[in-house]
Amino acid sequence: MFNGHITLDINQNQSIKNVFLLYNGVSEQYHDQKVLEQIKALVPDQILQLDNEHDKIKSLLEWFKNDFMRWTSKDPLCTKCMEERRGKVPMQVQVMTGTSWELRAVEFYNCNKCGYNYTFPRYGDILKIAETRTGRCSEWSMLFGGIMNALNIETRIVHDFLDHCWNEAIIDGKWVHIDSTLAYPISLNHPYYYEQNWGKKYEYILAFSGGGIVEDVTQKYTNDWDAVLHRRRPKFFRKFF
Repeated sequence: MFNGHITLDINQNQSIKNVFLLYNGVSEQYHDQKVLEQIKALVPDQILQLDNEHDKIKSLLEWFKNDFMRWTSKDPLCTKCMEERRGKVPMQVQVMTGTSWELRAVEFYNCNKCGYNYTFPRYGDILKIAETRTGRCSEWSMLFGGIMNALNIETRIVHDFLDHCWNEAIIDGKWVHIDSTLAYPISLNHPYYYEQNWGKKYEYILAFSGGGIVEDVTQKYTNDWDAVLHRRRPKFFRKFF
């Protein structure tokens, strides 16, 4: 359900439908205590022992970005060629659609020059992401949200339907922007960062919670709400009256 402002006609767009299926599956994991117990075990004891919530979140963000996760590039160069001083050779990629939201896609990378290859599974299963410890903003936000929920800090997924997703956590009684892919302090409570620094031109930003609850949070992330309303496309979304 939505928060009363809009409703989404997901049946007319398969990619949007897949987003809903994915984040509904992720949100269910955020309420699975067996999953959360395993996720909590990843967190260093020195962070778990912090009493101040702000200090804990700050430490989590720094540890997660700098020590735990690795970034998977969309356009990687062949590391073997660079090690052998053959130059910077772009790798070729093929993408195979996954079988469900738990394995939503597999990317196959190959170097035409030296033959080096590897695969990058795009998981929605946060325990699988925790095993691989690599990914892009979706993997990072899905796993970081699990870690936050494992520490009893209610957290949800936010998706901008452009090329980025992040989290929101309840801090001091309200939903606050939090992005584990960014360096602290920008990663915490800087909702206008993307519009101001990345030139984002939003139509919809939706926050996904458990139980199928979806909230339109676009207005929190823009300083130009009128422009957002002008860009909204009725072929994807329709007003709910």
